[in-house]
Amino acid sequence: MDWFSKRRRDEPASDARDTPVAFALSQTDFRTLVRVVEHARERMEATGGSDADTIRNASGAELLPVLYPRVGTAVARGHGVAMLVSEIRHVEAAVINLESYGGHETVLVEGYALLRRLARLKDQAAAAETVDGILTLPPPTPHAPAADSPTG
Repeated sequence: MDWFSKRRRDEPASDARDTPVAFALSQTDFRTLVRVVEHARERMEATGGSDADTIRNASGAELLPVLYPRVGTAVARGHGVAMLVSEIRHVEAAVINLESYGGHETVLVEGYALLRRLARLKDQAAAAETVDGILTLPPPTPHAPAADSPTG
């Protein structure tokens, strides 16, 4: 296997090369993500010295337009927002830059807590699918009743 085909150690393997690997982000975690990213963007804009593209990239703000359509789909389907494992890097950038640019301590603490939750969630990542052009997760599979249960 050449070094181009090796997957990163922090990304779960998928069955097919082009199958997106994602996990379910809760609505609460999504709101925290938005708060952290928006605060990072605001702090970077207030300090100045960077162009709009750099601020959008360094604050993680480029992730939000990608996630917003997924929220609607998640609500309609009744489960979490699909987030690619590879998108965690945007949240990492937001938190690191928020700390560098003097972000509010409460938002910074929320950001680090969110990163810890995302690290746990990426271990549960699975193949995602695209429905009408929007990344989504398949519905959770219901658990079968145990053989010795009254319903099984």
